[in-house]
Amino acid sequence: MFDPGRPAHQSISEWLSSLIAAQHLSPGFRLPAERGFAQELGVSRMTLRQALDSLLQEGAIVRAVGARGGSFVAEARVPVDISNLMGLSKQLLRSVHSASSRVLTAETVSADPSVAEALQLADKAPVHRIHRLRFAASTPVVLEDSFLPADLFPGFLEKNLDGSLYGLMRRDYGLSPFSSVEELNPVIISVQDAELLEIRAASAVLGVKRTGLARDGRPVEYSRDLIRTDRLKIVVSGRAE
Repeated sequence: MFDPGRPAHQSISEWLSSLIAAQHLSPGFRLPAERGFAQELGVSRMTLRQALDSLLQEGAIVRAVGARGGSFVAEARVPVDISNLMGLSKQLLRSVHSASSRVLTAETVSADPSVAEALQLADKAPVHRIHRLRFAASTPVVLEDSFLPADLFPGFLEKNLDGSLYGLMRRDYGLSPFSSVEELNPVIISVQDAELLEIRAASAVLGVKRTGLARDGRPVEYSRDLIRTDRLKIVVSGRAE
């Protein structure tokens, strides 16, 4: 059934990927139980598990435990270009029917050393912290922790913070990010954050630290985001010099 010159688990994962890409296997489809599936394919259960683990890491399938558990074809991941300052909600709405935010915390605090450094402020300078949970349809996909220099954005926390923060910054203050510097790292999520994102504790997510710069180069926003890469496909666009 598969190319004998290639590892069997790789051939199986590529075969299943092609079926999913061609929509022969729809989101939510439950794959056969591993023991019977391995026998049907003529491979060991360990080989099949290697193939399924590869698909799990790619976000092509998800696993559930319990009586109704198993391996299921995942919903297609929503593409998000983190180099695009259009805003997350607008990008999500290109692929899902709704996008929303829930404000978890909105307060003025003293900048910790990392926030002060990113925003080029004195240590413990006042900053607005807006901690939000972002949704694609009804699924939580991003935990966003944003910091703005309080002196540049007086009264910001009194505004509606459910929508685009960049839109508020641009419309009411004339200081929205024009460019950004971003740092990406894999992160093992905490129990508390996992509960908010509705994933297992100790799951791997993508951590993004971003400093937004105004047109004149001033830092106007610093954020620390946790992104579910099983639901979002991260894209970085660019142009040749």
